[in-house]
Amino acid sequence: MIRFAAQQDLNAVIDLWTRCFPGDEAFREWFFANIYRSDVTLVDEEDGVLCAMVQMLPYQLRDSRGVRPVTYIYGACTAPEYRRQHRMDRLLQASFELDVKQGRAASILIPQEEWLYGFYEQFGYRTAFYVSDRIVTCAETQNTAGTLRRITGADIPALNRLYMQAQDMRLLRSQSDWEQQIALFDALGAGVYGLEQDGTLTAYAFVWNDGADKLWAQEICGVQQDELAQAILHQLHCRTLRLTGAGAKQKLGCIRYHDDTSVQNGYFNLLLN
Repeated sequence: MIRFAAQQDLNAVIDLWTRCFPGDEAFREWFFANIYRSDVTLVDEEDGVLCAMVQMLPYQLRDSRGVRPVTYIYGACTAPEYRRQHRMDRLLQASFELDVKQGRAASILIPQEEWLYGFYEQFGYRTAFYVSDRIVTCAETQNTAGTLRRITGADIPALNRLYMQAQDMRLLRSQSDWEQQIALFDALGAGVYGLEQDGTLTAYAFVWNDGADKLWAQEICGVQQDELAQAILHQLHCRTLRLTGAGAKQKLGCIRYHDDTSVQNGYFNLLLN
């Protein structure tokens, strides 16, 4: 039976998540304390056992037809003993039907592995979201153009202004979306940093620790990205920083429209990916 989770399913949901996504206990605890909602968790149950599930997280997408609601499919997983029974197929189809009933324009997702792009194509998903990716090395001297500082909730309007300049087709972010991401990177990552010049935020970066002497800016945005990158490297005393931002070189995610909208290339990120 396919249904939305109830409050009493929480322990079973966490158990299924842990079995399918082992090895990141800190993020799991953060997710279930800050993001998880039973009313958007679609589950497949058989004989009282949760066999598979997806999170149907609500977002707004701006594309060629304006701003419309979409579903982000996240945490799609099936218990090992129930795989190869088309349970995920049925869950996705059920999510599409719910999207249409609720007036959502599309379903989006980020495949966890390269081969999954082909798997999701059979359900109508097409690659549409791309990023650029490069690595910078700490320079001996630091350019002093701008002041590095930690980002807070008060910076969200400035963050959104820079983000909205990244690409025409993009996922929109609400105040709470920004707040959740800042909280996530402050709690589990290296933090969120901005470069300020003459009182104006010119660039920002959401940064993870990425191994010994390495950092990863999962999203960097703004006109002074290189200056910001060097400031972060010097501040955190690291050798390399991987920069990921809007671009067209590396595919990141897919979209399945529920109508005849043409697929365009766009950008999203910071989707708990």
